[in-house]
Amino acid sequence: MADDEEGTTDTIRVAPTSDAGRADTARPVGTPVPLPPPPSVGGGQLATSPPTRPMRKRHDSLATPRPGDAARYTVGDMIGQGGMGEVLLAYDEQIGREVAIKRIRADQPSAEERARFVREARVQGRLEHPAVVPVYDLAVDGDGKPYFVMKRLSGTDMHELLKRMRSGEEGNEGARRRQLLRAFADVCLAVEFAHQRGVIHRDLKPANIMLGDFGEVYVLDWGVARASAALDVSWQEGAPASVRRAPVTPRTGDLSIEAGETQAGTVLGTPAYMAPEQLVGERAETSSDIYALGCILFEIAAGEALHPRTRSLGSALEDVDARPSVRKPDSPPELDAICQRAVRVEAKARYASARALGAAVQAFLDGDRDLEVRRELAQVHIAEAREALRRGEAETDRRAAMRAAVRALALDPTATEAADLVTALVLRPPPSVPDEVERSLASIDTDTARSHGRLAAGSMLGYLAFVPLLLWTGVRDVGIVALFAAVAVANAALLLVLSRSPRITRRGVYLSAVVNAVVIGIVCRMVGPFIIAPTLVISTLMAYASHPQLGRVPLLAAILGMSVALPWGLELAGVIPATYEFTHGAIVLSSPVVTFASVPTQIAFAMLLVALVVIVALLSRSVAIRQRDATRRLEVQAWHLRQILPTTAS
Repeated sequence: MADDEEGTTDTIRVAPTSDAGRADTARPVGTPVPLPPPPSVGGGQLATSPPTRPMRKRHDSLATPRPGDAARYTVGDMIGQGGMGEVLLAYDEQIGREVAIKRIRADQPSAEERARFVREARVQGRLEHPAVVPVYDLAVDGDGKPYFVMKRLSGTDMHELLKRMRSGEEGNEGARRRQLLRAFADVCLAVEFAHQRGVIHRDLKPANIMLGDFGEVYVLDWGVARASAALDVSWQEGAPASVRRAPVTPRTGDLSIEAGETQAGTVLGTPAYMAPEQLVGERAETSSDIYALGCILFEIAAGEALHPRTRSLGSALEDVDARPSVRKPDSPPELDAICQRAVRVEAKARYASARALGAAVQAFLDGDRDLEVRRELAQVHIAEAREALRRGEAETDRRAAMRAAVRALALDPTATEAADLVTALVLRPPPSVPDEVERSLASIDTDTARSHGRLAAGSMLGYLAFVPLLLWTGVRDVGIVALFAAVAVANAALLLVLSRSPRITRRGVYLSAVVNAVVIGIVCRMVGPFIIAPTLVISTLMAYASHPQLGRVPLLAAILGMSVALPWGLELAGVIPATYEFTHGAIVLSSPVVTFASVPTQIAFAMLLVALVVIVALLSRSVAIRQRDATRRLEVQAWHLRQILPTTAS
C-alpha cells in the first residue's frame, strides 16, 4: 500500500525538478557507464540493446556481448525516483537521442524485487499505445541489476496541475479544467487498451498521469499492474466493431506469478483512489481501474479529492456522495451523474468499461446535455428552496432558498416554479434586513448625510447676509449681533467637519442641533419668540428629520424647541427684558437688540422668508428624488426579471 499521498510505487515518470513541476532539460551527461548484456533473470532471458549497426537483424542469442554495447548509453543525473526504482537521464549514443533509464535503487535487490521490476518493463513495453511510455530496451548493468530504457518525457503531472488550481496559481481555471477533462478522456482510452490486453493498472491517480508539453498524455507507473486472465471485450459498452476481437492471452510464464503477479489478499495502490474491493484485499479487476478513474474525474471537477488520504474499511464499503457540485456548486450536473456511476461500491453498477466512461466525458465536452437529468436536478433544487422557506424567513433560510431556486432555473430555464420562487424572493422584502444590505444602506445614508451637511453649512453662512441689514436697521446691542455671527460661522464649520468625517456620529449630530438652537435663540431675542424663530425651528427640524442617520426626531425636536421656549419662559418670568407687549389689543415688538426701521426690517423679513422657502423646497425635492430613484430601481429590476424568467409571481 502506498505510504504517502502520491504512493510509494515506482513510476516511469520523469519527476519534475523545477518550480513549475516540469521535467527540465538535463545538465551535461557524465561519464559513460558500462551496461553489459543481461544474464538469465527469473528463469528467462532478458533482451539486450540492438547492435550498434542500424537495422541489423536480431538473433535469439542476444545475450552474447557485442562490441560497443557496453558504452551505448551515456548516463547523466537522476531525474526521478519512486519507492523501488530511480530514473536517470541518459543519451543513446547509437540513435542520438535523450532517453530515460529506470533501474532498481536497492544495492542488493531480492529475487522478488528483480522479478517485479522486469515484469513492469515487460507490461509497459507490451502496451504499445500513444499514452503509454514506450520501452526501448531491457537489460542488466555491470552490478547485475536490471534496468530498462524508455522515452524521455517532458511535461507536468496532473497532480501538480490540480494543486496549482487549488492554490489559485492558474489564471484561467476553466480552461485548465477543460484541458484536464480532455486528457482524462484520452487516459480512459489508454486504460481500455490495457484492459483489452489483459493488464489492470491498479494504481491510477493524478500523480500517475502526465500532460506533455505538446499535447501528449501519458499513463505512468505500471509497476503494480496485474496481468489478468484472457478478456473478451466484445460485450463492452461503446466498443466499435473494429475493436471487437478475440481475447488476448499472455504467453505462458511471460507475466506469471513468478514474475510478480499479486496474490489475492495483497493490497497495492493508493488508498484515496482504490476501489472498495481492492482496499479490502480482493483481486483487482477492470472495474477497479474504472473506480480510480471516477475518483480522478471527481477531483478534476470538484477541485478536491473524493476520499481522504486514509480510509477505513467501513467507509470504503459505503456509497459516498460523489457529486462534484456539492463541493463546487458551478460543476455541471452531467459530471455529477458520471462520477456517481463510476464510483459505485458495487462493481457491476459502475461503467462497463473505461471506454464507456471516457465516451461519457467526451460527450459532455462535445456539448451534449442530458436534459432529463437537468430537469430532475432542477426539481431537487426547487424542493430544497421550498424546504428552506418552510423553515422560516431568516437571512440564512432566504439565502439558501434563493441559491437553490437560481440553480434550478439555471439547470432548466423553462421551470416556471423556480421562476416564481426567484421573483417572489426578489420582490418580497424579508422581515429583517440582511446585515450586508444594512452595511450598504449605511454607506448610502452617510453619503446623503454629507450632502445634507454641506447644504446646511451653506445655510448657516447665509445668516451672515443679515448682519448688514441688522446694522442698517439699527443695533442697540452690538455684542448680541457679534455673537450671532460667530455662532453661525462655528455651526457652519462644525457641519462641514461632520460632512467630511468617515462616519457621522449621533454625538456630532446632536452637538450641531444644540448650536442651531443657540442661533435660533439669538434670533428669538432679536425679533421675539413669535415671528421668525418658530419658522426656523420647523425648517431646521425638517432638515434633520429628512435623513434617518441624523438623530432621533423627538430628541431633536426637544433641543430645537427649547431655543424658543427657554427665552420665552425667561421673558415671562421677568428674568430677561421682554421683546414684546400687548397694547390696546395689538402686539408690539420691542427688541432689546435692534431697532425696527421700516425699510430694512421689511427687506430682512422678505429675504429670510425667501431663504426659508428655498431651503424647505430643496430638502423636500431631495427627499422626493431619492424616493423616486428607489422606486425606479425597483421597477427596473422587476422588468428585468420579467424579461429573464418564463413567468413571474403576481
